[in-house]
Amino acid sequence: MGSIKETRMKLNPFPTRDYIGPEYFCDRISEMDQLLLAIKNQRHTTLISQRKIGKTALIKHLFHTLNTKNDVSVHYFDIYPTQNLKDFTNQLCNSLIGYFESKPEKVVQKLVKVLGQFRPKLTLDEFSGKPGIELDLQTETETRHSLVSLFNYLSEQERQVVIAIDEFQQITQYPESNVEAILRSHIQGSKNISMIYSGSNRHMLTNLFNDYARPFYQSSGFLFLERLNKEIYFSFISGHFKSVNRIISHTALNYLYDWTTGITYYVQEVCNRLYATQAKKIDVPEVNAILLQIMEERTPLYLVYRDLLTKHQFNVLIALSKEVYADQPSSSAFLAEHNLGAASSVQRSLEALLNKNLIFQEDGKYILQEVFLMRWLQRYF
Repeated sequence: MGSIKETRMKLNPFPTRDYIGPEYFCDRISEMDQLLLAIKNQRHTTLISQRKIGKTALIKHLFHTLNTKNDVSVHYFDIYPTQNLKDFTNQLCNSLIGYFESKPEKVVQKLVKVLGQFRPKLTLDEFSGKPGIELDLQTETETRHSLVSLFNYLSEQERQVVIAIDEFQQITQYPESNVEAILRSHIQGSKNISMIYSGSNRHMLTNLFNDYARPFYQSSGFLFLERLNKEIYFSFISGHFKSVNRIISHTALNYLYDWTTGITYYVQEVCNRLYATQAKKIDVPEVNAILLQIMEERTPLYLVYRDLLTKHQFNVLIALSKEVYADQPSSSAFLAEHNLGAASSVQRSLEALLNKNLIFQEDGKYILQEVFLMRWLQRYF
């Protein structure tokens, strides 16, 4: 029977769903140094990047490093699905069980004792088997008081606490009043907490921390996560293929990087599948075969967009996909080239696509959120 290390070496080295260890994590050395320095000096950091660049993997790699220190407790939760302060509070509560907690039941018992007045109910994640807590918060007052209890619990910890909140801009969408002020006061009052506010909406996050009139003004430093360095990433990828006596050509890597626009998730997805083929030599034809396979698999899903969107919205989406980075979609040249009609109609469609999270804006350019969808539209329309 092989050792744990031998078993791990058999893993596909290009994970697409979760962080699986430092040997499968590429670069981000300077970003790690910046985050570790901020935590050491009890500063908060706002981590911003386009979606699927690798924010969450970086946080989990950081947590893996911090886990070797006995004086640091790490906690992560994603608030993108949350709709109000009650949801936020429940997510925070469950994150306190700990990312690497070896005895989560003991933490649950402590939290139940601390939060007894809020009628905590024990839960069990059906996939991971991890225990959790759901608070029966019936009023906004109860929700606010439960936050006081949770932050008091954190302040009483003997260890330094690091909390990473993913998609932090979501708090601006909560219906309750003064959410930012409430959270800011709790965080500011907990001297042993270092925060990592993570998100993909650069405009909303920078406004949160740069607007003089808002509670979080200048309460955090910024770290803007860019695409991985091409040559470092190529060395990482080719190294994993070489370790099992296989070769992926530099031409294939360049082709893949350009096709995916260098976004980590899509590079990983393709490399994961290439690795699974067991092919000894990989060049552009092998990469294209995987790309075609992915697009064919996703065709039924992507065809749904044609039914869910208006005809004009779908045509604007097609036009944006062909441009890749569209900086003037309301210009006469763009309208004429893509036969989109009036500029006012295009503007309405752009707003609808932004609201549906199918596109985003960065540096004045309109870009599709999903590279595979963009390339699928280019191919079939």
